[in-house]
Amino acid sequence: MSFGKLKRALKGIINRKDLTDELAGDFINRAIDEVERVARLGAMEQLVEAKDWDGTRNSLAIPTGYLETIDLFTDAGVLRMVTKDQFFAHPDQGAPAVYIKAGASFLVKPYPAKGETVRLHYYGESLPLLADDDQNLWTRAGFNPVLYAAAALAADFFQMEDVYVQRFQGKATSLLEAMLAQALSEAWSTNMAMGRVHGNY
Repeated sequence: MSFGKLKRALKGIINRKDLTDELAGDFINRAIDEVERVARLGAMEQLVEAKDWDGTRNSLAIPTGYLETIDLFTDAGVLRMVTKDQFFAHPDQGAPAVYIKAGASFLVKPYPAKGETVRLHYYGESLPLLADDDQNLWTRAGFNPVLYAAAALAADFFQMEDVYVQRFQGKATSLLEAMLAQALSEAWSTNMAMGRVHGNY
């Protein structure tokens, strides 16, 4: 599927002459933003590698489109998210072991050594859809949840009866829940070695 096909499908559902191509595109991109605030799918995972350490700094900029941390890790192991008090009390020597989020950065301690690689594994946003032939995760695998979430936004915008808004939103929610349930089932379908609960969990 593509952005253009999503827009045409949305126009077919709403069936209004004043639903322009530009408006349809706006509703779709807004719907994707809303869905991505809830969804956590394997296809949304991204990885950033920070390698330009010199031993005198410990700040890792949070990438554009960042939604949620999965973990930070080095070749020596996974870093542990801690409180600020724990961070300041942590020893300065050794391999990076702990981190905190401060503003638009993660601060790592001990400081990474020159040549060390710190990897940020996180859930990230999809790029906005602009041209009709543009594709992303949602046009390929989540067409219907986004379509009905966009229909709910459009129905609300055009002040259609509440029953339409609720029906579209209800369908979007149930379709997304089915996707998340499938993703969860796949994640737990293989043998796993569970580590200690840490971070936000």
